[in-house]
Amino acid sequence: MNISASRTVRELALEMPAVTKVFEKIGIDYCCGGAQSLSEACARAGKPIEQVLPLLEEIVSSSETKEEKADWRVRRLAKLTRYIVGEHHTFTRRELGRLSLLMAKVCSAHSANHPELMRIQSLFQSLEHDLLPHLHKEEQILFPYIERMEEALRRGDPIPTAFFGTVRSPVRMMMLEHDNAGELLRGIRDASQDFQVPEDGCPSYEMLYQGLRAFEEDLHQHIHLENNILFPRAVEMEDSDWAG
Repeated sequence: MNISASRTVRELALEMPAVTKVFEKIGIDYCCGGAQSLSEACARAGKPIEQVLPLLEEIVSSSETKEEKADWRVRRLAKLTRYIVGEHHTFTRRELGRLSLLMAKVCSAHSANHPELMRIQSLFQSLEHDLLPHLHKEEQILFPYIERMEEALRRGDPIPTAFFGTVRSPVRMMMLEHDNAGELLRGIRDASQDFQVPEDGCPSYEMLYQGLRAFEEDLHQHIHLENNILFPRAVEMEDSDWAG
């Protein structure tokens, strides 16, 4: 275990997945902003590095005795793409629909006293508008190509030709869309004051903010798997074929 202020948050999240729980709690971006060092991330989050390091060490130590999750850095990419679709894409689609209905209900009852709800609803609608076609493009175009590429290399065949030329092209587009989703999530968190339910908030209000918090955390994990593991490995795989 090597947790130091100079290491990037991406490296820490890849090697010690348990630290993402701390990152989520204190607001450190480890998916789209994974290239920043831990010290830089703590400074941006307004958290002293001296306080964060013990938290990370504690959660990693406590997780070492538990069963470890799959190490997606070494497992087949086809398994990873299917895991992302089955776990994260399914969750995203379900929660977009559920939270949209709940949002409408809460806005109808509380937006007069809490106008920030209309801002949150607008941001969430933009997120839904962006994410649904994003998921479709991954499932119908990018992920199947990555799986075919991996299978071809496993058999010793040349990688298949794609209409987009190189896998870098759709990867770059997906990462840009991830950045936009991250901005929308930050806007929702800011408008909700870190999902703090007001004193006059009803149970539906509380359910909405709990749901938005869980949605944010899941999408962070989802983007982390793609930006920091799936996409770099796919690019490396394509490069290794071209080099050969």
